[in-house]
Amino acid sequence: MACLPVPYPDELLYSVIARYSVYAGITSPKQLLDEVFQNRKIIASVAFQGHLSQISAHYQGNADLTPNKLLQGHTLFPLYSPFVHPNIAAQAKHELLTDCRHSAEVQLGKAASKVKSPHYLRYCPLCVGAQVKQYGEAFWARRWQLPGLSVCAEHGMYLIRTPVLISEVHRHQFIALSPHVLLHSSALRTTKKIALLAAYAQQLLNLPERRIHSLQWSCFYYQLAKQLGFVRGKRVEHNLIANLVLGYWGVHTLASFSLNINRADENNWLRCLFRKHRKSFSYLQHLVVWQAFYEQQLELAKILFEVSQLPQSHYDDVPAHIEPVIVDQIRRTEWQHVVAKFGVKGARSQGFAGLYIWLYRHDKQWLMQFNQGSVRPSIAKISKVDWPSRDKKYVKQLILLMNKVETQLYSGRHTVTWLVTHANIPLSQIKHLEKLPLCKLFFEKYCESIEEYQCRRIALACIDFLKKHEQLKAWRIERVAGLSKERTRPIVSQLLGYAVKYEAS
Repeated sequence: MACLPVPYPDELLYSVIARYSVYAGITSPKQLLDEVFQNRKIIASVAFQGHLSQISAHYQGNADLTPNKLLQGHTLFPLYSPFVHPNIAAQAKHELLTDCRHSAEVQLGKAASKVKSPHYLRYCPLCVGAQVKQYGEAFWARRWQLPGLSVCAEHGMYLIRTPVLISEVHRHQFIALSPHVLLHSSALRTTKKIALLAAYAQQLLNLPERRIHSLQWSCFYYQLAKQLGFVRGKRVEHNLIANLVLGYWGVHTLASFSLNINRADENNWLRCLFRKHRKSFSYLQHLVVWQAFYEQQLELAKILFEVSQLPQSHYDDVPAHIEPVIVDQIRRTEWQHVVAKFGVKGARSQGFAGLYIWLYRHDKQWLMQFNQGSVRPSIAKISKVDWPSRDKKYVKQLILLMNKVETQLYSGRHTVTWLVTHANIPLSQIKHLEKLPLCKLFFEKYCESIEEYQCRRIALACIDFLKKHEQLKAWRIERVAGLSKERTRPIVSQLLGYAVKYEAS
């Protein structure tokens, strides 16, 4: 069992495992995964390190280092969980705590978020100095890796980017914060507003877990707009809200957060935030709006508690009532003209959404009947591509390629992608194989399975040894072929055994 170091306050689990590799003198990423997880396929995640039950087991029942406490105190999970649907948060949490594969980055919205995560690990030089002075070593802190924010919450300084890339290139490697990744550059102080925003984000990381439904967020933002006088009747004045947010932050600051507000776009993120929530929003989108509304009077714990107590219904505080039927022949005629010109959906996107809303509220029965009778018949799409001719052209290119490479044992595995690429066929054509029957038949016949590709590599190694008049040894053939006992398929191992016995006889 690996003797993992106890995490420091606000330290990422990624950093804890990286420090253990330094203490144990482990230089091989695969060996580190073997010791910590007993699994060489674990991916090193900065934001959401999974398999927390295995990590917690290394602390032998320490009550302060349970899987749930590791999740809340040493990952970025608290930054996302309050703002996604409770069922999604619960599913992601279950996958992170257990020893199964997880898709937390997708489930919690990190992968597709408008607010992008950093591509490189970052640090604050003042924090590093304080860490070395207090603990005798430096480590990766959570507050340095917040999506969209490159500011230290403790010192209000811009973070410095290290050469450590967070990507697929080193996805199994845990890299510690050591002197060789620190850069000799001075940090710059940020503005008071951005420093305050970073402090709020740090505060959010340390709050207890709250499960909040998306309808509760919808109700909260409607009430928030109403309290500040941004609601007229039942309609939210989105332009006034945009004026407030833009006036507080400024266009350039919002652009630095990747939160540009396009007033011409009816579906910009700020408008969607004050509408019914059909998707989750990033923590930074929420904090940017809250700080613009409350500034220094922002109490995150109080806000999350109040939202969690709201009813799970949209605009619950507004009494529901049926609008009286008003027959306005002028509006009916205008709607008939624009629908005849643009269609029902096109009319709403061509600037007549207000007319549609008025008719929906006051003359709904007539509007629905008219729209159903005005649905344009779908026109069958006429293909502009001669697929049979293209099929014959591509299969000829593939046959010419196969004639050249079928005797070349050094070529890569003959997959669909490999063949299409080397035959100079656009990769996009693979999506239309149902229209290319000859190409599809070619791929079914000539594409190599893993077993076939490994057999070809074994044959290549044997030919090389025979040309050099060297004795065939199984371990030498596997090494030259780039195979191992773990990766070699059973049928390939059987072929290797036949080759060694044949040479011996």
